[in-house]
Amino acid sequence: MKTERIVNTALNIARLGDHKHRTGAVIFKGDKIISVGHNSILKSIRKLHPRFRRWPGSIHAEVAAIINARRKLKGYDILIVRINRIEKLMYAKPCSNCMKYIEYVGIDKVYYSTNEGTIEEYNEKN
Repeated sequence: MKTERIVNTALNIARLGDHKHRTGAVIFKGDKIISVGHNSILKSIRKLHPRFRRWPGSIHAEVAAIINARRKLKGYDILIVRINRIEKLMYAKPCSNCMKYIEYVGIDKVYYSTNEGTIEEYNEKN
């Protein structure tokens, strides 16, 4: 999955977040990045289908990346990273609502950062 370029892009996008939990997401296929998104407050929420509006006034990074893609996402992968104030990787497994949206748009593989500083692939067991 993860090339250094994709991980670095996700980290750079996370730095743009305006929440204490700065999160960035990158949608990609192979080495080609097609969309990015970061968590934000009061941005793009009206573009999100009401079925997936769980947190009024905010949008998660993975949802922002999906909205920004503006294309069908079947066959693409997504990486989600979260950093703390000293830019250490933190746990970024998608919430259940975001996972429903990721599955809805057909994204194949989901990767996320952990508190140990690693990148894990999402599966039903973890």
